Amino acid sequence: MSSLPVHQPEVLSDQQLRTLLRKYRRENWDGIQTPEWQERIVESIVRDDGEAVLEQVAAFWNIRPDALVLDIGSGVGSFVLGCRRRGLLAFGIEPDRIGRGGSLTSVQIARRRIEEQVFAVAVGEKLPFADCSFDFIAMNQVMEHVADQTSVLRETLRVLKPAGAVYIACPNYLRFYEPHYKIFWFPLFPKLLGRAYLRLRGRNPVLLDQLTYTTNARLRALLSSSGAGYILLDLNREQFLNKFRRNSFASARARFVAGAMRLPVLGRLIAWAAMQYLSLTEGGCEMLLIRDPDSTDGKS
Repeated sequence: MSSLPVHQPEVLSDQQLRTLLRKYRRENWDGIQTPEWQERIVESIVRDDGEAVLEQVAAFWNIRPDALVLDIGSGVGSFVLGCRRRGLLAFGIEPDRIGRGGSLTSVQIARRRIEEQVFAVAVGEKLPFADCSFDFIAMNQVMEHVADQTSVLRETLRVLKPAGAVYIACPNYLRFYEPHYKIFWFPLFPKLLGRAYLRLRGRNPVLLDQLTYTTNARLRALLSSSGAGYILLDLNREQFLNKFRRNSFASARARFVAGAMRLPVLGRLIAWAAMQYLSLTEGGCEMLLIRDPDSTDGKS
């Protein structure tokens, strides 16, 4: 007896995607973000070609045309879609436990955006892949949502090929801003006080309980624990230093600091202070971890 063919819905149009995104965000984000912010985010997702991460990484690491790519925390699939438009074989996993939860999940939306079945429901602490499976792994705005950052990193490095790279971007919670609720926030605000503050502002604190505060220093320390078989690049620092070398700063203040960094003796101290200031005030952490091609395990 022949099996019946599986019906695959047609790929979503922009308007269909917009409708589903509005429903998804209304179910999951009401009480967390204002309707105005939700609409702005929906429009940004619809316009997003998913290639921003690829372009950012390309300045520091070569993504081969035949690279196998994994997006951990793939959301509604924009990055995976952008990779596949470039011919990269990309896959995504998403636990979909953001906010309150609802009948419509981000994985369901992602699966309607690409004809191939490339998305799975899974968590970063237990990746359903064999060792050394992927050339490039992205975790964009994910690390602050995972329950166990050390386990997620260990699993990520387990499935990373030698000479592969991991891109990690997340908020820097030393800022006076909470990027999910889109409101003023005290740096590393204690959760107990944070929940009371959110209620006073008429917000649902459910998402706060799902967040793990991240900072540049904490993320750097976590990634540095990977061992000697890895090269760690702080992309914010690298971009600052590239502008310093080219003397291409736009603001007068940055040009003044760059000039001071070239002073004899004091220049090194000023450069160190500038790097510390950058790590404290930068809105987000952005790091690239590159595995040594001769590495055979996560602790070479």
